Amino acid sequence: MTKSKSSNTQEELNRIMADSLFQLKKLVDNDPSQKVDLISVVKLFLLGVISTSIDLVSINVPEGVPYIYAEIEAIAKAGGLRNIKEFQSKHGLNYSVSNIAPDDAPTAMNYLGQQLATTLFKSVHELPLQLRKPEMLLRGVEALLANLISEKFGNSHNVLDSFCEHVHMALSDLEKQKH
Repeated sequence: MTKSKSSNTQEELNRIMADSLFQLKKLVDNDPSQKVDLISVVKLFLLGVISTSIDLVSINVPEGVPYIYAEIEAIAKAGGLRNIKEFQSKHGLNYSVSNIAPDDAPTAMNYLGQQLATTLFKSVHELPLQLRKPEMLLRGVEALLANLISEKFGNSHNVLDSFCEHVHMALSDLEKQKH
């Protein structure tokens, strides 16, 4: 997208959002007799915008849907776009919700592991009650690894062997920390 087209698109989005904000305020302010619950109205509005946007992405770029969800969650965790812009103006474009330094790979790996574990634990509770067992966490990790290794690496068995070595080292480090 060219700079002028990008600028025009941004201006149009800003106009649409300003119009939507005005309409939303009008909707809430117009009916004082019913005392519309602002939080409920805003929540419904956001769900509508998000689900419609996800539908649009799903139709045009299906593989982009997880990215959009991740961005929405990241923006929410960071306190919204205003906080992100303030952070960027102070620290440049090295914005990160995790606030991890660009050269800190061990902390980044730990962060990703924690995020994966959190998502895995949340997802287990979406399964039928009979399947909500600790063993399913391990089975989910197995499926994730098998799919990742198969799709992203050429010599999948060598990659798995190397991975196992690293897991053994990490387990040894954890055992040393306990003692």
